[in-house]
Amino acid sequence: MKKQTPTRANRTGVAAILFIVFLLLVVLAVQSRQLMKKNEGFELKKAELSQQIQDEEIRADELKQMEEKVDTDEYIEKIARDKLGLVYEDEVVYKAGE
Repeated sequence: MKKQTPTRANRTGVAAILFIVFLLLVVLAVQSRQLMKKNEGFELKKAELSQQIQDEEIRADELKQMEEKVDTDEYIEKIARDKLGLVYEDEVVYKAGE
């Protein structure tokens, strides 16, 4: 049996296949890098949105506490005195002279 030597056509075919495989690997590497960069951007956005959610939850709690406070008689009386200048009927009000 004779040992077959690679012919020129076989070498060209193998070289073409290797080139195509190399080209596909390069394209895959470039796409992978772009996806990693995109993922980093999404992770930053996710962290930012998580922080906004926490801030809004704190704000909602503050508003709920304020809502509970607004319903109290003490708060209503304070607003009536401070903002509207109202007093009880038997109360005497002294104003400072200018």
